Amino acid sequence: MKHYRQLILHTLLAISLFSFIPQHSEARMETFRGTGEYTVSDNETLQQAEDSAVKEALRDISEQVGVVVSSNTKVENAVVTHDEIVTFSSSFVKVLDKKIERHIDDDGDIHITARITGNADPDLVLTELKHLSTLKSPQSGNATSASPIPSVTPQPITPQPVIIPQPTQPNTQPSKTIPPEYQGALQQAKAYSLSNHLSKKGLFKYMLNNGYPRNIATMISENADIDWKNNALNRASDYLTTGYYSKNGIYTQLLSPNEGFTREEAFYAMTNVVADWQAQALGKARQYKEMGWSNDKINQRLLVEGFAKNEVQYAVSLI
Repeated sequence: MKHYRQLILHTLLAISLFSFIPQHSEARMETFRGTGEYTVSDNETLQQAEDSAVKEALRDISEQVGVVVSSNTKVENAVVTHDEIVTFSSSFVKVLDKKIERHIDDDGDIHITARITGNADPDLVLTELKHLSTLKSPQSGNATSASPIPSVTPQPITPQPVIIPQPTQPNTQPSKTIPPEYQGALQQAKAYSLSNHLSKKGLFKYMLNNGYPRNIATMISENADIDWKNNALNRASDYLTTGYYSKNGIYTQLLSPNEGFTREEAFYAMTNVVADWQAQALGKARQYKEMGWSNDKINQRLLVEGFAKNEVQYAVSLI
């Protein structure tokens, strides 16, 4: 009889303990929207700037998830801080939609805005955080021996912007010194750059493509006595004689990785190139009209390409 009562007691105890074990239910996904803004600097590409804007938008979403989690638990008051919650939450965000917008202000700065919609399950984040808190807590006594769960370690949710190594000056000689054996190459490079209106980066690539070592290509491109702003201006003129571009379109084109001009050089070219922007808009509109586009579609497209409203209205009224 005694053994029978013990069996019943153990059974009831097991049932009561089981009722306190967290059960994994269906994920309760919530939708979050984040916005990230970034201004392009002189020493980075548009892609790198867009990656930075996306990173800011994802951080915005992670902050929102972190607020939801913090409001439903006191775990941050024990071991895990709010910053850790935000960082931890980022590994649970699933991106559903991503939109990138570009805007050029009156000073010629390019501003990137990333708008991201993502899903996350705050309950899942909370569950894993509590487990992490238990592993880290000094009171657990097993913090050093506990085996971490792989899902607890936050993983990057987007690739970090790729940083292109910049050419460096050789250490063996002054930066302003061109060895005699490379004087011919210097003159050839200058002539090619001036005739083809290259940027400094463009000249550097040209030297590499022609088999020159990286340190020599760097030395020549850095010390070639060339007016890069004037090259940018001439390059802008080249584009306007071969196609139809808006003022902002010229600026963006000169900043592209294929051209490689700095923001200052591109802005100089954009503001000094001789162009009839209304005529450019009209030429572009006629191209689209020949493709069978409607006036409304042409109107929207020209605005996307950076033409001003009055330029678009002028073009559409004449096609």
